[in-house]
Amino acid sequence: MFYKIKQWPRQIRQGIKSLIIWFPVIWQDRWYDHYFIYAILRHKLHLMEHNIRLYGIHTKHIEDADKIKKCVILLDRLMKDEYHENVFKDHYKKWGEPKMRFEDYDKDPELQELHIDYPKVQTEEDKKLQTKEFRLKSKSVQEMINQDVEMLFTLMRKNIQTWWD
Repeated sequence: MFYKIKQWPRQIRQGIKSLIIWFPVIWQDRWYDHYFIYAILRHKLHLMEHNIRLYGIHTKHIEDADKIKKCVILLDRLMKDEYHENVFKDHYKKWGEPKMRFEDYDKDPELQELHIDYPKVQTEEDKKLQTKEFRLKSKSVQEMINQDVEMLFTLMRKNIQTWWD
């Protein structure tokens, strides 16, 4: 009991420090998107990586810090979510920047149809080719996201229980 009472000042200081460090992340947290889970996880892993790299005492602390850093980098990529932009650069170069327009839907006046037009699509054959390429690139975007998520959580699953001094 005396040991616990003796530790109170230190525990209170550490608790206040944690509140200050975590406040900006928690303040911005929302409950409706995977981005915010990634943000919380990224912050936690970033703090761990920094502390293990600087103050780690186990024999493989630098190697562990490097693995954690790799997780942080993957989380940064997932949070930036630039997969679509990177994959579709060539597509937009070839077909032009898409223009969206809405038209009234014939069967229901309350609804509208979305049409996406590409300036360099001239023929019906161009339209079919552009649509096919669009679908392949969309699939590629999702595969890249899935690959990063898989790599992140595989790395964590294999190592998380050893990332402690």
